[in-house]
Parts: sequence; C-alpha cells; structure tokens
Amino acid sequence: MAEAHPVGFQWVMEAKRRGAKVFHIDPRFTRTSAVADAYLPIRAGTDIALLGGVVRYILDNELDFREYVLSYTNAATIVSEEFSDTEDGDGFFSGFDPETGTYVQDSWQYEGHERSSGSGHTAQERDSAAGLTHESHGAPVGGQTERDETLQHPRCVYQILKRHFSRYTPEMVERVCGISQEQFLELAQAWTENSGRERTGMLVYSVGWTQHSVGVQYIRTGAIIQLLLGNMGRPGGGVMALRGHASIQGSTDIPTLFNLLPGYLPMPHHAEHPSFDEWVDSIRHPGQKGFWGNARSFAASLLKAYWGDAATPENDFGYGYLPRMTGDHGTYQQVLNMIDGKIKGYFLLGQNPAVGSAHGRAQRLGMANLDWLVVRDLFMIESATFWQNGPEVATGEIVPEECRTEVFFLPAASHVEKEGTFTQTQRLLQWREKAVEPPGDARSELWFFYHLGRKLREKLADSELPRDRALLDLTWDYPTHGPHAEPRAEAVLREINGYDVATGKPLSSFAEARADGSTAVGCWIYTGVYADGVNQAARRKSRHEQDWVAAEWGWAWPANRRILYNRASADPDGNPWSERKRYVWWDAEKGEWTGYDVPDFEKTKPPSYRPPPGASGTEGIAGDDPFVMQGDGKGWLYAPSGVLDARCRRTTSRWSRRCVTRSTVSRPTRPARCTRIR
Repeated sequence: MAEAHPVGFQWVMEAKRRGAKVFHIDPRFTRTSAVADAYLPIRAGTDIALLGGVVRYILDNELDFREYVLSYTNAATIVSEEFSDTEDGDGFFSGFDPETGTYVQDSWQYEGHERSSGSGHTAQERDSAAGLTHESHGAPVGGQTERDETLQHPRCVYQILKRHFSRYTPEMVERVCGISQEQFLELAQAWTENSGRERTGMLVYSVGWTQHSVGVQYIRTGAIIQLLLGNMGRPGGGVMALRGHASIQGSTDIPTLFNLLPGYLPMPHHAEHPSFDEWVDSIRHPGQKGFWGNARSFAASLLKAYWGDAATPENDFGYGYLPRMTGDHGTYQQVLNMIDGKIKGYFLLGQNPAVGSAHGRAQRLGMANLDWLVVRDLFMIESATFWQNGPEVATGEIVPEECRTEVFFLPAASHVEKEGTFTQTQRLLQWREKAVEPPGDARSELWFFYHLGRKLREKLADSELPRDRALLDLTWDYPTHGPHAEPRAEAVLREINGYDVATGKPLSSFAEARADGSTAVGCWIYTGVYADGVNQAARRKSRHEQDWVAAEWGWAWPANRRILYNRASADPDGNPWSERKRYVWWDAEKGEWTGYDVPDFEKTKPPSYRPPPGASGTEGIAGDDPFVMQGDGKGWLYAPSGVLDARCRRTTSRWSRRCVTRSTVSRPTRPARCTRIR
C-alpha cells in the first residue's frame, strides 16, 4: 500500500502514530512491511486458509458480535435438510451435476424454500456469467424463513459455518500459509479485539486479492468476517477496495461489463427474458421484500433515457431494442471467438491486452485475425503495434505483410484534458474541471462516442430497416461547445441523474423514478447528483466548515449516503450501539431516523414495524432489517443461491494435496482452490 497507494497510506501512518498496530501480510517484503509493527510473509495464493482460520478463531472463541449477528445476519436461518457439505459429498456440495460440472441449487435453499427461491440448475448461469448479476440485486427469498434464535439448530447457518470452517486450525494455517501459529493468533486477536460495540475495523483490499482466480472467495470470506464482527453499516467498518484507477467504481456503476446495465440492472438473456415483464420480474422477484421491488421504475426510466419519445408503455419502452446475452461475452471468450473468426472488429479504450491480459499470445493472435481494430490510448501501446513487432512476428505466427487486421490508432485525452466525474471506492463522485486542452488530435471518450454515434446515425438516416431503429431512435441531442464540438459533460450528468419527462426538471431521489415512462434516468443509483439542476459532484466545502462526515464534499451514491446499510449502526431498537460509534439512530419524538448521515432506511419506518403477511417490496422490510437490498433484509453469512461453485476433490498422491475450499456460505464462481503442500 505504501508503494501503490501512498496518499491513502498516510492515514495508516497517522493511525500508527496514534497507537494503532499495523500488520502487513504479503509474500513480498515491501516498503509497507518496513514500517509495519508485524510482517507476516504468506505463501502466494493461500489467503483462503488464513481468512478461514480467522473465521474459525471467531466462532470457536465466541467472539462474534452476538446481538448484531442474531439481528442483522442470516446466522439463525435454517437451511434445507437436503443440503450437505463437502465432507459428506466426497469433495462436493450437494446438488453437483457431473455432466455439466455445475450445481442444481435446490438443496442449498432455506428450509421450506427448496423449490420457490433461487433454486434450479446453474449451467446456463455459468455459461453466461449471469450468476454475477446477483451481486447487484440479491437472489430471491420468498416469504418468511425458519429461524433458531438460540443458534443451536444443527442446520442453522451459524452451525453450518462452524462445521465448515472447523478445518482451518492454526496448525493448518501454519502448514498451508507458512505463517507461524503465534503470528496468526496475534493477528486474529488484534482483529477481533478491534470490533464490537465500541470499536470497528475496516477491511481494505486491492488487486492483490482481486486478480487471483479465487479472488471472489477471498473477498467473500472477508465479508463473512466483517459481518460476524459487526463491522458492516457502521462508521469505521465495511469492506473497501483500493483500485488502480480513480474511477474503477464508476466503470461498474455505469458499467463496462458485458453482463450489467447502469445501476447494476442485469443484462437480459435472449432465452430467459423474451419480454420486458419477464426481465423486470427476474430482478424484482414478485413477492420478495426489499428495494429491488422498485426495479420496474428503474428499468423503464433507463430505457426512457436511452430512447426518449420512441420508448412508450405500448412498446415496453423500447425493450426490443436492448441487446441480449447469448452466452459468455467476457474478454477471454471474445479472444477465442476472434481466433475462430467469429468477431470482425474490436474497440480498445484504456486496455492493453497484448501485454496486460492473461495469455498474451492468444490475445495477440486473436487481434491478428480481425478485419479492423480501433485503439484509443495516450501512447502507441503494444496492442496497436503487435502486428509489427510482437513476439509472434519473430516466430512467424504473425507476418506483418499478411496480417489482415487494419489498425486505427486514435490519440486519447488524459484525465486533466477533459471534464467529468470520477467515482472512487467510497462511491463518491467528484467533478473535475479540464485543466488544459488536449494536444493535436487527442480527444475525450465523450467526444469520440458522441461523434461516432452522430456519424452512424447520419449514414443510416434514410434506412427503413427495423434493425436500424435502435440506433436511429436513440436520444442523441447533447449540446456541444468549443472548436471541436465537445459534448457538454454536465448535460450527460443531468441525463444520468434523471429528469421528469414532461417538465425537464431533474429528479432529486431515485424514489421519484416511475414505471409509466414519465421519468428518464440514465443510472438510478446516481439520481440526486444533479438535484435542483446543480452539479452536486462539484461541491468542495472545506472540512473546517462542516462535520466529520463531510456530506458537502462531492456526492456519494445513493442519495449522498456515505455509509451503506447504516441502519446497522443502531441496535434493533434504533439506539446507537455506543456513544463512541453513534452515527444513525431513531428519534422517537420526531418519529424519524436521523443522524450524521442520510439514513439508509425509510425515514419514518419505526424499529418496531413488522410487515403484514404477504407484504413485499419496501413494505416487506421490517423495522430492524438493515440490509434493505437483500431478499430477507439480512447480511448473508451463507448464500443460498445466486452464486456458483465447482468441484474440489480431495486426493492423495506423492504430494499431500490439501483442499483449501471455500465455504458453502460463499459459493465461488470458479473452482475451489487446491494448494499443494510438500
């Protein structure tokens, strides 16, 4: 962190100056290690065992924040009697289908929900990465669940958790990770002692976790630890990713991902979602409680922002124009399709797969089999010159004179040469002004795509083909300025924020989005960033002029809320867990939630509220259910559906192969990792 994130690391050093103890766990001894109080060298790729050991330490010593865990997680929820863990299934969880290598998830469900929740076969989800969409809107949970508040039922999540993580003993951590038992116990003790009513701890990770093939498992296990310790939805807690770019969060909010639409609405699948209603119902899950019950308003408003007057209730707001997933459209499948001649053209913006993606040779050979390739970057990168001087030229696999790909290199403007917003890991949008003009022919991405769309629309203006209507009916009337007709970024921000179609007035909250086509919203979670026609992301009020939450510096989605799920910062009765960690609480006299932050809860819903039978959507959220986007209002220590898993056999050979499997509580989207130990 000292090397890659020096600005953030200054606060680690400030914490150390104030008495904090700094642990650094890394295969390499770095500048961070040099200033840490304790350096724990770990074998690369063994983090699952280390984190699993921390989970076991918490559970064995009953160090979880029990009242928080009981009230705010699914620890007490009872799982189907059909479920079995890997110990009972010869290395497989229950439901494994050997023909497809995927799971039928019926047995993973909560008791009584085996056929009514997110059950079924996951083969198609794995093929299209559709399971990842549940990261945004949660898997369905219909109706009430069976719970054991004593946490003694053998099939409650808490007991399943204990059994699964019992394998991760200090001895196993030492053997697998190379960290001594004494060092591990010192770390686990420090982590748990810094959590509870009076204290919270934040888990901060970066690409050292993300870029592993089992990175999802690392992060999910970290989230389990944070939930057990009561560190979610509270000041000083949470899980935060340090990124290698200032707007990686923004690039998933308004996504560059093939399986998501803005605001984490999942891309429709051609077979599963032939109609608008079926697509929306797959998001909101009729009968499920939580804020995803408003998905129809979010979806209709998005399509209205795309196609304006052409998007009407009669044509399902232009849903027929929206592209569909037909399978895996990720970068590695694309490369294989390029090699097979299935892809004719490719745009590269800020990416350099010739040297920056796994299997660079396949990337280069794939790009050499295109008709055309457009590269937009600051420099003439390897992905623009692979045909001329790549390694395959030396081997004869690519012959420059015969390479069929026509490469167009278009110089790009840097971040100081264009205006717009960054969205960083705290979900904070911060507006940046253009400092200097870009040199020569360099242009912003906004300029490039706006004028590309304009020219394509001009060429198709006389077309009567139905296939061209999606492009011709787009709203594309952004104002421009300057000698190069640069689109005004604030006009795009206004569209992203959303507005009332009849009056043009910007919306102030995503709660104002409507399902009847009367509102247009480019990204529902960003609604409010342009409230009252003011660029809220450009605010820069000094910390000396506001409280420590700094709500008037930039704008955080959603609703300028600085901590998600902050209802969890108060106990079930609505009182702060402690005065030291006071953040959001219930004001009984005023009959509303109040505090330092915007409450992540319905403002006037009291802690005592209990939903009537059959209630769904926001009405189904109880007054003590803080995780309002989840189908049961709880933080999930165990995921009954919505994520994928794969086999991990336990075998013995000349090597002692120890299966470092992920828990059933966090089914991975990739095969569980097997780490060989001598």
